[in-house]
Amino acid sequence: MPATRLALGACALLLTAGLWGSNHVVARAIHEMVPLPALVFWRWAIALTILTPAAWWEIKRYREPLLRQSWDIAIGGTIGVGVFSYLLIGGAYQSLALEVGIINATTPVWVAILAWVYGQSRTGWEGWIGLLLALVGTVTILAKGSASTLGALDIRLGNLWSLLGAIAFAWFSLRVRTWSREIGPLSLTAATAWAGLIGVMLPVYLISLLFGGPLLVHEGSDLPYALSATAYVALGPTLLGNVGYLYGVSALGPERAAAFIYLSPIFSAILSVIWLGETLQSFHFAGFSMIFSGLLLVNDDQRRVAQVRSGANK
Repeated sequence: MPATRLALGACALLLTAGLWGSNHVVARAIHEMVPLPALVFWRWAIALTILTPAAWWEIKRYREPLLRQSWDIAIGGTIGVGVFSYLLIGGAYQSLALEVGIINATTPVWVAILAWVYGQSRTGWEGWIGLLLALVGTVTILAKGSASTLGALDIRLGNLWSLLGAIAFAWFSLRVRTWSREIGPLSLTAATAWAGLIGVMLPVYLISLLFGGPLLVHEGSDLPYALSATAYVALGPTLLGNVGYLYGVSALGPERAAAFIYLSPIFSAILSVIWLGETLQSFHFAGFSMIFSGLLLVNDDQRRVAQVRSGANK
C-alpha cells in the first residue's frame, strides 16, 4: 500500500479523534435543551444534506458494488449508524462524561476481539499489549489517576448504552473493511448514513413529534446556543468525523484505525485546557505516554504481520 495513502489515513484518523473527542461533551452540554431524537436526527439530516451532493460523483462511480451489496450495507448502516447514533448520544445524555469516555474507549478492544472471532484478526501479541497499554492510559486520564474515582462510578443506563454502542461500532468497522475494498469512503458514508437515517433516526423522530416532542429545542432553551451546538455536532464529529474514520479504515484497516480512538481523550483534555481553563497534571502526561506507546506497538505489530503475510504469499 502506498506510503502516501497510509499517511493520509493517519491524518484523517487524527482529525476524527479530535472531533469525536468533543462530541459527547457538546451533547452533554445541550441534553436539557435538545431532546435525544431531535439531536440524533438533525445531526445526520444536516450532514447528509451536504455530503450527498459532494459524494454524488463517487456514488455514480461505485454504483455497481453499491447496488450489489445494498442489502448488506442497509443492515450495516441501520446498526452501525442508526442504532449506534442513539447509543452514542444516549449514553452522553444519561451518564457522566467520565463514564461514557471510559466505555467508548473500549471500541478498539472489541474490534480486535470480533476480528479474532470472525477469523479476520491481524493482531499479534505485540498488538494486544499495545491495545491494553493504550486502554490503561485512557482510563488513567479519565479517572484522573485515582483508582477511587473508578470505584465510585455508579451503574447507569447510559453506561449500558455506551457499551453496546462500542460493540456495535466495532462490528461496523469490520464490515467497512469489506465494503471499502470496492467502494469509496464518501459514497460508503452516504449510503450507510441514509440507511441509518431512514431505518432508525427518522421513524423515532417522527414518533417523538407525534407524542408532542419539539422540532429541535425545548421551550425556554437558549435557541442560538442550541442551534450552534447542533450545527457543530452535525458538521464536525458527524460529517467530517465519519468520513475521516471510514477513509482511515480503508487505508489502515479496522484494528489500526480503531486504535486512534484512544486519542480522543487527549483532545478532550486539550480542549478543556484551552476553553475551560483546566490545568494539565501528572496523570495526564502518564496517560498520554501510555496511549502513544500503545499506538506505536499496534502499528509496529500490524506492519510486522503484514510483512510476514506478504512474504508467505510470494
